[in-house]
Amino acid sequence: MTRFSTHSAYREENVIERLKRRTNDARTLGFQVRTEYLDGEQATWCMIGKQKTIFMDLSQTAAEQLRQLDESLAEYRSSLAASEKRPRQAA
Repeated sequence: MTRFSTHSAYREENVIERLKRRTNDARTLGFQVRTEYLDGEQATWCMIGKQKTIFMDLSQTAAEQLRQLDESLAEYRSSLAASEKRPRQAA
C-alpha cells in the first residue's frame, strides 16, 4: 500500500509540473490563463478584447486541467492554421 501511495504521489507531482510548464507555454504564446469554477461549462480559449484567454475548470484535478489546457492550445493552433489558409482580401 505504501509503495502504491508513493508512486501515485510521484505521478501526481509530474502532472503538476507538466501543468505548470504548459501554463507557462500558454503565457509565452500571449494567453492569460484563468482557473475558475466553470459549473459544467466547457474549458476553452477565447478573445476578451485583444487578450487571448484560456479558461480552465478549478474544480477539476491537475490531470484534467492539463488535458483541458492541451485541448485549448490545440484548438487555438488549429484556428491559426485555418486562418492562414484563407485567402486574404484586398484592403
